[in-house]
Amino acid sequence: MKKYLLILFVSIGCNFSNIDYSKINIISSLVQTEKVERDIDDPAIWYNKTNPSESLIIGTQKDENGALVVYGLDGKIDKNKTIYNLSRPNNVDVIYNVNFGDDTIDIVVTTERFKNNLRIFSLPDMRELDGGGLRVFENEKNPEPMGVALWKDDEGNVHAIIGKKTGKSGEYINQYKLNFDEDKFRLIYQRSFGEFSGKNEIEAIAVDKKKNIVYYSDEGFGVRAYYANPLLGNQEILTFANNFVGDQEGISVVYKDGKNFVIVSDQQEVNQFRIFSPEDDYNEIGNFYVNCIDSDGSEFHPGPFPEPFQDGLFVAMSDDLSFHYYSWAQIKSEFQ
Repeated sequence: MKKYLLILFVSIGCNFSNIDYSKINIISSLVQTEKVERDIDDPAIWYNKTNPSESLIIGTQKDENGALVVYGLDGKIDKNKTIYNLSRPNNVDVIYNVNFGDDTIDIVVTTERFKNNLRIFSLPDMRELDGGGLRVFENEKNPEPMGVALWKDDEGNVHAIIGKKTGKSGEYINQYKLNFDEDKFRLIYQRSFGEFSGKNEIEAIAVDKKKNIVYYSDEGFGVRAYYANPLLGNQEILTFANNFVGDQEGISVVYKDGKNFVIVSDQQEVNQFRIFSPEDDYNEIGNFYVNCIDSDGSEFHPGPFPEPFQDGLFVAMSDDLSFHYYSWAQIKSEFQ
């Protein structure tokens, strides 16, 4: 959820924290993508294992006549791969080695909010694999799907975990198994789950694919965690990141240097990202500030990529209609 309250609050003298902003080290992005014409929201990274320099960043242009915009590591838009004429695509995620008949492929998915669909495309060629869209929340008239994250179970089945614009606490999120049948994927409903505070909305969803845990931002309340495996039940495991100034927004799961981190955007707090350690009971262990604006979404991949991202790539959405690329070396210097 984008809000434009910070300037107003500062102008009337409100003080939300004890931070001396004059002493903040703001990390400057190493690459800024070409700008698009309208609202953008969420990034995903596809890593090309055979040729990392050909890896892709895929972002949503969240508009009624929107797009799934594909960028190179240089920040340039690949117009041949970009998918146009999507009806307000919201969030996006990537997963590798998905069962596809007798073969496996990598896929990217996005929620098409104004058509209540999940869209699926192959990577890296961006070929449509959903027959024009797969309806989600079928028992609801206009759920407007927003957040999405992918998870693979022990049998190799891929699941899509999808949130919506508004929902009932305990049933805010649906989980579907993706099943390839003849020429396209189909969705098999698994469960509804997810507590909701009712304060704002739930948008950002991420999965820790090693711990098999779903995280989502209950904006204005905190980040909630659940088991990704439906067989383990629908009970909430824990909540964390409860003391934000702005909304809890984009979530990135990081495995790097033998450690596990969860990075969450404190959206209105001067472009701050806050870092939590699952290995330390999800306590906050650091933070960093960046030059992107009011970030809704982010993503991390450890790489290695070509310089200057050989140590890992962090991509953050910015309200200036672009995505900003940062190296992991820049980020870790702020909290280690």
